[in-house]
This record gives sequence, C-alpha cells and structure tokens, in this order.
Amino acid sequence: MTYDLLETSTAEGRPLFLYRFAEGSEIWRFTSRATDWVVPGGTLADEPDDTTWTASALSHGNVIQSGDPRRVDLGLTFPLSDAFARRYLGPRGSAITTLTIFRGHEQVPDELVAHWKGRIVSARVEGVRITLQAESLFTAMRRQGVRARYQRLCRNVLYAGGCGLDIADFLVSGTATARSGLQITVPEAAEQPDGWYRGGVLRHAGVPGFIIGHVGTTLTLAGRMPGLETEIDDPGVTANVEIAPGCDLRRDTCTGRFGNLLNFGGFPDIPGRNPFGGSSII
Repeated sequence: MTYDLLETSTAEGRPLFLYRFAEGSEIWRFTSRATDWVVPGGTLADEPDDTTWTASALSHGNVIQSGDPRRVDLGLTFPLSDAFARRYLGPRGSAITTLTIFRGHEQVPDELVAHWKGRIVSARVEGVRITLQAESLFTAMRRQGVRARYQRLCRNVLYAGGCGLDIADFLVSGTATARSGLQITVPEAAEQPDGWYRGGVLRHAGVPGFIIGHVGTTLTLAGRMPGLETEIDDPGVTANVEIAPGCDLRRDTCTGRFGNLLNFGGFPDIPGRNPFGGSSII
C-alpha cells in the first residue's frame, strides 16, 4: 500500500499527524498517536537518522485553504499540565518557534506529507487547556515588509537584525535572591550604574525576560517568569540568571556602551523641521 492509496481508501487508512516544533537549534517532536512513533531515517529530507516522536494529547483545528491570509491561522490544543506548552505562557522575547505538521499513515511509516507550516505567535489558557495560535507561513509572506524610518533614534532591534551584536558577548552571570511582583533582586546588577540594564534582557533557564527598569540591585521585568519565581521562593535552590544591558537607541549609548556606531540605524543630526515644507519630521 502507498500513502495515496490509503488516503483514498474508505476503510484501510490509519492516519497520524506528526508535529515538529523548532526554535533555533532546539527541536521538539510530537505525534497524535497514543504511543511514541519512530520515523525511519531519510523519510524527511532534513532528518537522515531515525527519529522518535513523543506521544502527546495534542490536537489541531481544521486546516483552511483561503486566499485571505488572515483566515488560515491554526490553533493547537494541549493539556494545561503540558510542560512544552506552558513555556509559551511566560515572556518569549524575540524567539521564533516554527511548526511543521506532517500527515502519514501507520501502514507506511516511510511516507509523510507536509500538511501545514507556520510559526507560533501566541498562547492562552482556556479552562483546562492551553491553546497555541500558529500563523501560516503564507501569512508572513504576504505581509507588507517593514520599511526603514528616517528618525533620530536607532531603528534596529538590540541584539537582532541590523544591530549586529551577539547577546552572548554581553551576558553577565548572576543570582536572583528575592522578588516582589515584577521586581527581581540581582546583586550583580549593582555593579553597573542605574539604568544600565533598562531595555535589556534577563535570561533564566534559556527563557528571556524584558527588563523595563533598573535601580541598584533591583530589575523590573515587563512580565511574569513563573519558573524563575519558583526557584527564588525555594530556599534550597539557587536561581541562576544572566543579564544583558539595554539600549535607549541613542548614538552616544551605541558608541559608549556597545562600541557599535557602524551599525547605528538612526539619523541624530536631521533638522528639527522639514526644510521643504516647514512641518516637523519627527
């Protein structure tokens, strides 16, 4: 039997779905079956070795074919206790998780078809379930690209894109010793002047959090980090973190703090008023 024959059969098909999530160098593989599934090496062009796909109580909605990119998003449902899905409930920073769904049949494990491809854009809790919302690859392709802006401040995102800086070169190891709401106490933060880490990153167990305030040893986060909070509250565990400085997007900061003037994306010397029409260009 072949995949095509099983797809058209009214009784013999035993379809299965495989879900591959990828974020940087990390890959997670799940299957809709009740037990784990092994895909022979070479079945997928980018996976030459045998791979094991973990059984999961995961399901997805209907795949819609439409000319309107706003209507082809896909929802994926996990149990509330699922550790993989729960990581999306906290701050995600700029990390992008791609999703590829493969469809196959149990009788022909070496034949798979790419059923859907996109990326995870949001997560929410619905009762006893976690729903991840995924955006189709074609939605991103049809979206209007971001245009460069003529402005005084840098238009680049820190540690990404045109900025050119590698966050690994600026991370400082530290220990989170206390918390109050969104405020985290990190003694190592006091080694730099107030505001140094504002707009920067606090990373714990690979999960980044955005820092919106820095005074002395206190860092204020933009959102909750449940994993970090659990470790801080446990007296028997040391909450190890890494912190990276922020940027206010000004030329002097780019030069003095990062030595990155060549990648500065702003135009700080533009006139305050439009010389052609007299109106403000800010």
